[in-house]
Amino acid sequence: MHNWKDIIQLIGKARRILLLTHANMDGDAAGSVCALCRSLRLMGKECFALLEDGCPSYLAFLNADGYFVSEAPWQADLAIAVDCGDDSRIEKRCEAFHGAAATACIDHHPAHAEFAGESVVDPLAPAAGSLVFELLQEGDFPIDKEIAEALYVAIATDTGSFKHGNTTAGAHLDAAKLYGFGIDAARLNALVYGNFPLAQLKLEALAVERAVLFAGGKAALSWCAQEDLKSLGAKDEHTDMCIDRIRSIEGVEAAAFFKERADGSIKVSLRSKLKADVNAVARQFDGGGHLRASGCTLKDVSMEEAIEMVKPAIEACVREDAT
Repeated sequence: MHNWKDIIQLIGKARRILLLTHANMDGDAAGSVCALCRSLRLMGKECFALLEDGCPSYLAFLNADGYFVSEAPWQADLAIAVDCGDDSRIEKRCEAFHGAAATACIDHHPAHAEFAGESVVDPLAPAAGSLVFELLQEGDFPIDKEIAEALYVAIATDTGSFKHGNTTAGAHLDAAKLYGFGIDAARLNALVYGNFPLAQLKLEALAVERAVLFAGGKAALSWCAQEDLKSLGAKDEHTDMCIDRIRSIEGVEAAAFFKERADGSIKVSLRSKLKADVNAVARQFDGGGHLRASGCTLKDVSMEEAIEMVKPAIEACVREDAT
């Protein structure tokens, strides 16, 4: 159990609370802030989650009660960053965060920069959702079925449906407790994992078709450009699972997916299966994340240049894994 006393006290004193999570929101980020936002609202707090960009369509069902806003409606008494290891990940929202009367952070990234007044950080936690669940229980905050379902999405997605190496006994215990609130796990899994637009599946097929194996077949990479999205009628968010398709190739330990963004920068997603530390690769390019799932963004380079820059680091990562 972590020491939540100071954050619980801050929440108790605050009337207007702003939640933030990292840009390019994933299931853990969305589920965590939606669960916390609803619980705080049930306590009588004014609460919103301030987003840098949009919510991925496959997670939109979590926002049924309108938690997400693009602009802060007021100056917050308390701002809480969730699933965020550095305030560079909240980018354009830094002013709103640091402008709050008090700040806090709940995070599980291994490379965490202290940027909030109060923090609970645990790199061994399977998901930020697990930490939020612990906070709600420790503070005796409201938890209903909707909150429990958001937390289940957070934990399930960040553990890869309880398949990834960050899956712990605690993750399974949390899930078991959440079942006690009447969650419909089958419905949630269908919404998150079984409801893809045809354009997304075509894009994933293209990523697999382009996949290049290297480092003796232990590494793989693929890529897509803005032109590919246009030709397939796909959205930027539809690239999210391409990296998982590449990683799933037989014999591959580490994988990278290079995506050209609308501003011309190259977003690099990195994943490994069992041993390779792709976070070490991401950090070489001012990125970050987790041991088995990380990323970075390269600016002012072409796709070819980006691949040339990152590929040797992946090869080295795989070689280190073999020693």
